[in-house]
Amino acid sequence: MNLARRPFVEDFQNPRNPIAFVHIPKTAGSAFIEYLVANIGDQSKVAPPFMGDMTVTRDERSPYQLYWGHYDYFLLKGTGRKFTFITFLRDPLARAISQWKSWSNPDNLTEAWLNVMEPYQIEALRFAQTATLDEFVMSPNLYIEGHIRDVQTRYLADAPDRPDMLDSAKRNLEAVFQYFGIVERFQESIELFQANFRNNALPYSVPPARENRSREVDANLSAAALARLRSLNSNDFELYVFACRLFEERYRKVFGN
Repeated sequence: MNLARRPFVEDFQNPRNPIAFVHIPKTAGSAFIEYLVANIGDQSKVAPPFMGDMTVTRDERSPYQLYWGHYDYFLLKGTGRKFTFITFLRDPLARAISQWKSWSNPDNLTEAWLNVMEPYQIEALRFAQTATLDEFVMSPNLYIEGHIRDVQTRYLADAPDRPDMLDSAKRNLEAVFQYFGIVERFQESIELFQANFRNNALPYSVPPARENRSREVDANLSAAALARLRSLNSNDFELYVFACRLFEERYRKVFGN
């Protein structure tokens, strides 16, 4: 298997197929989308953020050249349209901790969000507002578990929660996604993005406060909570190791040692 293919250089502002940014939650996507929008140069080419309605995404007559949001890959694949797929991945423990940090931040529990959420979602977020990291990780709440269990594998697989989802996520990352970055190698990820796409000459200049990048060392985990996170993310850990190796091979192919 040739992991180190040289990227095909796509015109970012006028791609052959619309660009679809699969924003896996808590993988620096909010900051990266600002960079994408700035580079595309024309707001009319940018679709509104995905909020659960696939109608716009299915419309082949739409003028949009950039789609973004918390799309699962299989939803976009199911439209039957051709997209230029891009995404970011992150260390699974850091990603899960960042999920707790986001949900425990009172600034993120706004009336606007509460007005569009289901009662079971509100219950989970209100719990997270006062829960310690250990309490969050050990919670039996299925909505919380769904946001810390193999999230990256499920987002990138042909179908989530199937026996072959890890294999399909690896396959898609290698063969389907035009580009992916690694949060822990963010600057190099931006460099590789610029090597994959022309007409994206703007330097990355999103303020650090917008990047919302936390690390595992930022919070304490008990042995039991750490073991639970590792168990819940067994697929994500394997996918992340695969992604880091693939990223390294592609980076070296373009830039050398």
